[in-house]
Amino acid sequence: MNEIQFYNWLCDKYTGGTPKSRLSNCLRVEQYEGDLDDHFTNDKGVSLLQRLSYSKYDQLNNRSAKHNIPIAGDIYNGTATLKQAVNLYLKFKTGQNSERGTNQRTVRVKRKRKIDWPAWNYPCDEELFEIIKLTAKYIKFLHPDIIREIVNDNNRNKAKWSERLENRDVPSIIYLWENSPCAFPGVRRYAGSKEIAFFRKHTELSSDEIKYAVKLDDNDYPKQIWSYIFRKNKFQKYGPKHFALAHLADHKEYNNRLFAEYDIRNLKEQHQLFGLFTCPTNTAYIPTSLLRPTDFSPAIRKLLINKSNDLYGGFCNILPPWIKLNQEVDFPWEHTHFQWGDPVGSIENMKLFLEFRHETMETILMQ
Repeated sequence: MNEIQFYNWLCDKYTGGTPKSRLSNCLRVEQYEGDLDDHFTNDKGVSLLQRLSYSKYDQLNNRSAKHNIPIAGDIYNGTATLKQAVNLYLKFKTGQNSERGTNQRTVRVKRKRKIDWPAWNYPCDEELFEIIKLTAKYIKFLHPDIIREIVNDNNRNKAKWSERLENRDVPSIIYLWENSPCAFPGVRRYAGSKEIAFFRKHTELSSDEIKYAVKLDDNDYPKQIWSYIFRKNKFQKYGPKHFALAHLADHKEYNNRLFAEYDIRNLKEQHQLFGLFTCPTNTAYIPTSLLRPTDFSPAIRKLLINKSNDLYGGFCNILPPWIKLNQEVDFPWEHTHFQWGDPVGSIENMKLFLEFRHETMETILMQ
């Protein structure tokens, strides 16, 4: 591993003894699991992260860790610490932040000592399980008939839309894979300060500067189909009371948890995940009282994506073809063990939505 560069990268992000501790954690992982650079080259660290996964359920059932690293004391906390360190190294390797030359001398400005917040107790997986068990029936997924209409319409228009995307230097496979449920191919969420400023009309960007998309969005396009199904109209900046739209699988590049939470079929076929942004199979309306569970709980994210696949997987691919849905879960987290409400909506207003969709696609693809 690139010890010096990684240490400098950590020092730009953390104060105190954290950089030294995280570097030490990674060196210990290397001692028993092999060079981290080799793991990154082989599969972006996917298999290593899978071995470093150890849940509270594993702990309660006295299961052995899947990795080879000796841990004196609590296996759950020790494994979590090592996994956190490896994730930091993988972020460093992906180049999300600038790297320094190995022999470059680093000049630092003395910073005011950081005072941390207190460490409060946070619900463990078992407590989250009880919460989601009580509330799963209130989570809203669209009726499969609605999704089937999107998939069929994509298949009818795939050749035309793919050609236009490719003409704009946007790989069509990002949005229009086989039996894709993507509602607006070519539209993705903005990312970074430049794109945010452009979206808010504070600055200009050329089409060459907007990568892998023909249009940027805040979070309106994923909600358009829901608005047409239930309101017969375009989304107008407000949703159903006490509910918020949640994405199930990550669609952005920054802090994407793909490699930690999914199996990869073929790294050579890997593409960006922007198409998941407007896939209605990748969204659900969740009670706001649950406080963004898909952001903070891997177990809940996996539960909901498996439920989505159960609803729609028979006629469409809810994930791009190079990603394999990992349906192996701890017994109590099987989606079939939860009480779910019926899928919502009908195809009554689909004609209105498809007309809006086609007008939108003609506009954004011809800009």
